[in-house]
Parts: sequence; structure tokens; C-alpha cells
Amino acid sequence: MISTVARPTFVATMSGLVLGLAALASAGTANAITSQTDSAFLDEIAKEGIAYDSATDVIGNARQVCSELKAGATGTEIGMDILAHTDLTTRQAAAFVVMSIDYYCPQYTDAFA
Repeated sequence: MISTVARPTFVATMSGLVLGLAALASAGTANAITSQTDSAFLDEIAKEGIAYDSATDVIGNARQVCSELKAGATGTEIGMDILAHTDLTTRQAAAFVVMSIDYYCPQYTDAFA
């Protein structure tokens, strides 16, 4: 959910796993930020206009991106799945994947190479 208009929560399935990109909404922010990494990640996605209801959920979604990459998905596949199941823009979906990698699994930086 990217604007002040309420939109449904979305869930995307990849590689047999659920990529719960839960309630990206214009509502709340912090509620279980556990590290400087989490805080920096949340700041970065906010700069891209990606808002959320639950910091815990959106951080979990970022970590799920890493799990999907570990399972063999490409960054592009994950981004396309996000686009197919959300109201994020192409730029926002790509930014979410890239920032997830940058902050939580930099070993997959070459996923877009």
C-alpha cells in the first residue's frame, strides 16, 4: 500500500515458499526495529516511497528475499513476482529487492549482474 488509500495486504509465492510482503501501507513504521541495519533499511525503503504497517513484517520480507536468492531465484524473478502481487511500482519493487540484498545478504549483490 503505497498511498493513503487503503489497499489489501498481498502475499506472493516463490519457489514453493511464501514471500509475505505484508501490508506495505502508508500507515505506521517502527515496531520492533532490532538493529542499526534494520533502522537503515527502513529509512531507505521510506525514501523510495515504500511504506508499511509493520516493521517486523517488512524486515521479514527483506530476509525472505535473501532466502529466495539462496533457493536459486534471481533478483529479477523476485522483483517480477513482487510486481505481480503488489501495487508497488517497478522502481519500488526493484529498490526493495536491491535494498534487501544490500542490507541483509550482500553476498548476493551479483544477482543483478
